[in-house]
Amino acid sequence: MDKYLLRNLQLKEEVLLEPKLHWSIYIDKYFNLALFFAVFFCLMTVLAEDVTFFRLFFWHSEALIGGLLLLRIIYIWLKNSSVEMAVTNYRVIYKIGILNIRTEELEIRRVESAEVRQSFLGRLLNYGDILFSGTGTSKVTFHHVCDPWRIKKSIEEILRYNG
Repeated sequence: MDKYLLRNLQLKEEVLLEPKLHWSIYIDKYFNLALFFAVFFCLMTVLAEDVTFFRLFFWHSEALIGGLLLLRIIYIWLKNSSVEMAVTNYRVIYKIGILNIRTEELEIRRVESAEVRQSFLGRLLNYGDILFSGTGTSKVTFHHVCDPWRIKKSIEEILRYNG
């Protein structure tokens, strides 16, 4: 439980469930793009072995792409370390952000359904999104959650008991 949740718990409110983010959040399209360029540049370096200009150009390009990839991974780590998700006996809470904070909350008694959305890759690696629909147009989504079907089952038990 992180600072936001601790600071904003109501009187007699208890955290019943804290879903965790899946490790695959760090492998995204930028990682795949950087890997493609690294392999491409390595192949070009081997093919242009006797031409010094090409070798120097490809080496600098690989270093630049590696540096950008490292910055992207640091950004993703900072962004995802600020995510807090919890189901309490009163509310469903989703918070993201360090400097700019966005929160979504839904009272537990107003939750009508909990829906799992999983891509093909999500099914293979066992992650997905859990969408809570409330009365009216209220919605809260837990993104990229580990083992979403187990979490959904736990949430349904909480809703049955507290709802």
